[in-house]
Amino acid sequence: MSSPLYNAFQDARQHLVSRSSSEKSVYLGLVFKAYILRTDSQFALAYFFLIMLGIVERLLSFGIDCIRDKPGQPWRIFPRACSYFVVTMIRYVLMIAIMSPYIPMFLIICLGLTLGQVLVEIIRYILMIRRVKQAGLVGNDSSGSLKDSLLDTNGHRMPTRTNHVNESCC
Repeated sequence: MSSPLYNAFQDARQHLVSRSSSEKSVYLGLVFKAYILRTDSQFALAYFFLIMLGIVERLLSFGIDCIRDKPGQPWRIFPRACSYFVVTMIRYVLMIAIMSPYIPMFLIICLGLTLGQVLVEIIRYILMIRRVKQAGLVGNDSSGSLKDSLLDTNGHRMPTRTNHVNESCC
């Protein structure tokens, strides 16, 4: 004799393992709205949305770091705070979506965040090369080491990493 708990576990396992195309549905919960994905087009749209959301989160996080604090310009606090609010909302949407027991959804969210981070690293590299070229330090061996050449046009050392971009998503 088997217990009701064991039967429920077997039913859930059977549902996840041998899912036919007619009963293929996944619950995708977002913060304010939830969707039940049934068709392949709904899955593709959800995957695309989650990938784009991960990319936007990483790019907005990088954008927050590009808004520099300067003495005498306290107005810069407001756009940073508003951007941080939007980034935090996106992170919570991704956190709620990643809590789905559907493993491909987890992998898609990780893929979106990774693609976003790759874009951030490419942008950061391009900006670094542009600043080094503007300072006229490329290809000049008498200027010192590469470490010394990572100065912006004002003579300040370029930030290597910022805390906000490297902050975890969830």
